[in-house]
Amino acid sequence: MKIWIDMLTPKQVLFFEPVIKALKERGDEIVVTSRHYREAELMIRKRQIKAEFVGAHGGKNLVSKLSASLDRTEKLTELFKDDLPDAVVSFSSPEAGRVAFGLGIINVCVSDSPHATAVSRLTIPLADCLLSPWIIPDKAWTQFGIDRNKIQQYKAIDPYVWLSRRDLKNNSNSALNIDHDKPTIVLRLEESHASYMLNSEYTQEFALIKRVVEEFRNHNIIILCRYSEQIDLVLQKFKGRVIVPTDLVDGVKVLQEAKLFIGLGGTMTAEAALVGTPSISFFSGSFFVERYLISKGLLTKPRDIDGVIRVSRNFLRDDKLKKQMRIKAGRIRSGMEDPVDTIIKRLDILMREKLNQQLVRK
Repeated sequence: MKIWIDMLTPKQVLFFEPVIKALKERGDEIVVTSRHYREAELMIRKRQIKAEFVGAHGGKNLVSKLSASLDRTEKLTELFKDDLPDAVVSFSSPEAGRVAFGLGIINVCVSDSPHATAVSRLTIPLADCLLSPWIIPDKAWTQFGIDRNKIQQYKAIDPYVWLSRRDLKNNSNSALNIDHDKPTIVLRLEESHASYMLNSEYTQEFALIKRVVEEFRNHNIIILCRYSEQIDLVLQKFKGRVIVPTDLVDGVKVLQEAKLFIGLGGTMTAEAALVGTPSISFFSGSFFVERYLISKGLLTKPRDIDGVIRVSRNFLRDDKLKKQMRIKAGRIRSGMEDPVDTIIKRLDILMREKLNQQLVRK
């Protein structure tokens, strides 16, 4: 088979990398596309994945988002119109979904984010198959127009894909220049350019950073930004008081080194919880993966900044907590399955169904 994989974010690169490897090992032809987007480009180059960058992220403005998506759709059409892949696999890529629908390509969609309603409305109804974590009920997806029989669940949280391929017992230090005699706090900023965060402002983020800096002066405070704009603003306001990596870091190593993680997004919060780092979510909304991790005792979600500071103090005071959380996280990971196998099996089924349909028409 010729398989097209469209990867738009760092999470998607880490998630699809073993899919690409497995498909190549069995002899499938793989074409990888992405877009010009800071963290995605850095991750693809770091992982040494051969990819064609088509189009760009549209930023935060609605008009620029629409224009960028239309431009990317047209460029992807030109790229594939004379040599169609058999199937495309994406993590709810609107452009890949539209091109697949228009050109008759099998469309396999992976998603754990029904809370991303704009993207879901554009992609889920067009999918030939939707693969999703088992903790997300079918009704969360059927509201977007997909038939229930097109949904297949896998028993895993998405970061399990790359965490299961890492030696989490190896606690080697990250490459960051920090004082290893001090406890480390990691903050991951929100995805403020995402469609479901367009009304978000940086006010809350910076109020949280300010409090953390004031309360925990004798700690390493690492701020992981998503965009160049965030890096510039954080350095402008907190330079000398926080550590702001300008290059991509090994997230797993940083999380293993941290005594506390505070997340304003989704993926790295789930990753930190599954690693077993004491973790706090300060995401402004709510989503299924977050609620699952809270129910398992791997994640805490205070109501406000005062609550974040109070829980942080408690976590940092407890020297036994991190070991306990790692043991608990390990038990939960041991009950998960590899979504890579599920994706490949579903691709094979869809391809056989398409070939059978073609034979019937003849």
